[in-house]
Amino acid sequence: MNYFIQRIRSYLTTPTQAQEKISDLVVELRHRGINFEVREINEDGEHYFLAKSVGYPRGTMITTGRTPEELGYMIKDAIFTSFGVPARYCNPDLINLENLSKNLNTPAQETKVYATT
Repeated sequence: MNYFIQRIRSYLTTPTQAQEKISDLVVELRHRGINFEVREINEDGEHYFLAKSVGYPRGTMITTGRTPEELGYMIKDAIFTSFGVPARYCNPDLINLENLSKNLNTPAQETKVYATT
């Protein structure tokens, strides 16, 4: 149900309101960026990646994905949600996740991912 409410709100949001939120996001990504620590988790027969924002002044973003590609999508979704960008105006190409694929394909307990524009 929550998904449908978000979709309706996204269509009621004016382009000007959405652009203000996107502008805030772009400024944040260009000036500070957002760092994520990513861990590979294996528990109860499940395998997934967990990403958690580090040192982010607006709070903590946590998301998961079963593959590096899904994790990248989910990190971008978490960032858009954190900035209140309506779903209709989200453009995943706006966010660049540095080191995501390269770092997740190398064996490590924990890796860092950096979100920029």
